[in-house]
Amino acid sequence: MSKHYHLIIIIGLAVTVAGCSKPADKQTQTPPKGAGPAARVSGEILVFVPCGVAGPYGEIKKLFEAKYPGVKVTQELANIDVQTKLILDGKAAPDMWIALGDREMNRVKEAGKVAGEPVTFAYNSIAFTVHKNNPCGIASLQDLTKPSVKTIALATPENSSGYYAEQAFRQAGVWEQVEKKIWLTPEPAQVKVALSSGKAEVGVVYYPCARETRIMGGEPEEMKGKLQLLNKFPEDVAKPFPAQAAVIQGCANPEGGKVFLDFMLSDEVQDVWEKWAFDRAKQPASGKRVVLYMYCGAGIRPMMDAAIEAFKQVRPNVRIDVGYAGSGCLLGQLTFGKRGDLYMPGEDFYLNQAMDRGYIASSKPIGYFEPVLLVAKGNPKNIKTLQDLTRPGLKVALGDAKACAVGLTADRLLGKAGLAEKVEKNVAVRHGNVPELGNAVKFRTIDVSIVWNVTATQQLEDCDSIPIDRKYYEPSLAPIGLLKFSKHSEEAQAFIDFLAGPEGQKIVADSGMTPAAGSKAAGSGS
Repeated sequence: MSKHYHLIIIIGLAVTVAGCSKPADKQTQTPPKGAGPAARVSGEILVFVPCGVAGPYGEIKKLFEAKYPGVKVTQELANIDVQTKLILDGKAAPDMWIALGDREMNRVKEAGKVAGEPVTFAYNSIAFTVHKNNPCGIASLQDLTKPSVKTIALATPENSSGYYAEQAFRQAGVWEQVEKKIWLTPEPAQVKVALSSGKAEVGVVYYPCARETRIMGGEPEEMKGKLQLLNKFPEDVAKPFPAQAAVIQGCANPEGGKVFLDFMLSDEVQDVWEKWAFDRAKQPASGKRVVLYMYCGAGIRPMMDAAIEAFKQVRPNVRIDVGYAGSGCLLGQLTFGKRGDLYMPGEDFYLNQAMDRGYIASSKPIGYFEPVLLVAKGNPKNIKTLQDLTRPGLKVALGDAKACAVGLTADRLLGKAGLAEKVEKNVAVRHGNVPELGNAVKFRTIDVSIVWNVTATQQLEDCDSIPIDRKYYEPSLAPIGLLKFSKHSEEAQAFIDFLAGPEGQKIVADSGMTPAAGSKAAGSGS
């Protein structure tokens, strides 16, 4: 490795791991001839689980225990590098170990610690993480050579994320220029810590880890705080790599571990890995699964989630994986990744930019966003018009015009009303996406915000909305685009047509957005 690398040494990290030996009565007995898999598994199964997959593992454990009710599954959660070292040092022998990639597994296999052969249960990918709103303007791997990018955080090449990142940099022809910027850690989880603390401008993470949850069995979460997921590495430099699991030599319940290992390839478990942004290792028995990727504005998540759920009933073999973010962030992700199938930002301003860059094959209007004033329930500040936002002492929240469409619209309409400078004096915060604006009013950290009608509908229990005179704005068209990169354009177009059809338009209207079909938005006043 280069002498310019800075290696973090993790000292004093202790992980309590169950011992390799278990009481004799928990050993699996030889099953009778012809017995099914349930007869081969009993007692307790110890699984080593990397922290980054606590969410999917929790779901898988429930499925396994439901199928094998006489078996108790226990687990040890720790960072992948810690688990690898414990196994290599002979200090732990779990009945099954889940690894995030093949690099970690190969080290253990080469040391003779794997019983049988590892099983590829899914395919993992690497992705870039950057600071919120991508301040360094990373739009390609070549942009890593910019002077503004001083430090790139990676895991060491003993980890799959670090190894495949280095290979991608070499493939893209930027390795020699960025090598001196690399900051290494043996613990992949520390990459996001380095970014959050300002030690790096860019980091490489496992793509599914961007949605990880610390709650075992919890739901996927979008990246929060100061960071944002930029996108996966382009596939021409970094293809998905095997995520593997194995029974470890010398474990207490190898038969139980093998049954769990086989279970990882069942349709129901493959569905779980796919839900958490891994690629399937095995297609479902019902036929090939098509996975679409959509870039979608964060403000319409409830509507889009409902539409996707309804579409499943029409096309059960089509899964739609969605990345939600502010419209400005979405455009940056699309520009960097140049991958995916569908694009639905907050308004046509952003779709037109994508079209100008040659990313859009076709588009169709789905509805209209209309800005409203959002206030606390009962309107305690008695806010009635835009003019009221200029009152001294009032705390106003607006969207960041560079990050989300509603911020751009708010700036435009305040300018048209001649109130921009006066209102700006009362702006306490600018948020990067519209849900944060809604929450700011809900939790009463501010008095009023300008949000979309669909956002106001989501906050009806805690907030009231006040219409804005339409002479100050034009309803914002909400189109959905079919991306030129799509590998499944037929299925992607089917979803677009579904959204534009009767059932999809009803979902749009129920969400609070003005539907495109028979829209009242063509009118001139309100």
